[in-house]
Amino acid sequence: MTANRDQLTIGIVGVGTHGMNHARVLRDLGHEVIAADADPTTRATFESEFETDPYENPSELFESDVDAVIISTPTKFHEPVATSAFEAGLDVLVEKPLAHTVTSAERIAAAAKRTNQICMVGFHHRFRNACTVLEEYIEEGYLGDVTHIDAKFIRRRGVPGRGTWYTSDEIAGGGALMDVGSHALDLLFSFYDWPTIENVLATANAEFGGQESYAYLHMWGEDSEARMYDVEDSVNAFLEFDDGRTADIEIAWAANTQSVHSYDVRGTEAGASLDITNTLEEIDPTGSRQNTLELYEVRNGVVDHFVDSEVVCPRNDPYRDELSTFLDAVVSGSRPERNNVHQALSVQRAIDRLYDEVDY
Repeated sequence: MTANRDQLTIGIVGVGTHGMNHARVLRDLGHEVIAADADPTTRATFESEFETDPYENPSELFESDVDAVIISTPTKFHEPVATSAFEAGLDVLVEKPLAHTVTSAERIAAAAKRTNQICMVGFHHRFRNACTVLEEYIEEGYLGDVTHIDAKFIRRRGVPGRGTWYTSDEIAGGGALMDVGSHALDLLFSFYDWPTIENVLATANAEFGGQESYAYLHMWGEDSEARMYDVEDSVNAFLEFDDGRTADIEIAWAANTQSVHSYDVRGTEAGASLDITNTLEEIDPTGSRQNTLELYEVRNGVVDHFVDSEVVCPRNDPYRDELSTFLDAVVSGSRPERNNVHQALSVQRAIDRLYDEVDY
């Protein structure tokens, strides 16, 4: 383990779009980055920018002098890469979701426990200042007892790479729910302090991504014209938890409506509306960018009245803060409270439960 927190050597397995983003942030933070990727074109792109020769196989990377590993491969390969890294004595940050199936996710969690290695999962939205402030309001009881949450993560057009591994059930494990829906469930569960699902009513549809005439402005990945597209592009669900609390979730890769990523939280003393819609230039160059948090209260005095408050939070880079948290955990050896493998496994089990309820 490198003793100096200011200079770590971090390995990245998979240096596509997400992996390169991690690499650039790590470089900006002053750390050395070493990569591994099976694709020669991707390796060449990384070598050109970072002026270092990537490995072809993760095993070669694990045998080098790295302090920790970030995994940004297609989801199906999270388990073999993560477990190999644990066995090599390395702490791991896995991009969300934890795995492509719940059984694979359980094996990753078991391997992390068996080897006593840190496993953190990349749900970066939890690190947005507006999200952490709302979570604090909920924890301190300002809203009273929170009884219902409406969660929405909808993209007007945001199917990532039609026909690529993103839209393959075998490789990705699912579609919109597994992708953006995992973020929504992660935040929802964190606001509710990791509840247990009692009942589920859910529907799923694949209406847009497989269309020959699928129209869009930009796409996150390459458009392979849905030659491999056997996943859903939207899910709507109602959840009832074992303590009686409830939640609605709306998830979509594509819909004929405005893009939105929001959480309406209803408490017995106050309510809150969190809007972290942050549309990606790659998929919606006309979209707005927001990070707003508002509180809603009713008070009495001379007359009963409403109080609507805007909570102003400083902007932050959630990717940077997520990586900094991981690096701190690597140096200290202390498992992070946020985005740990147990929380990610809860999200994975919720996804599995919802998929069990839908037929499309």
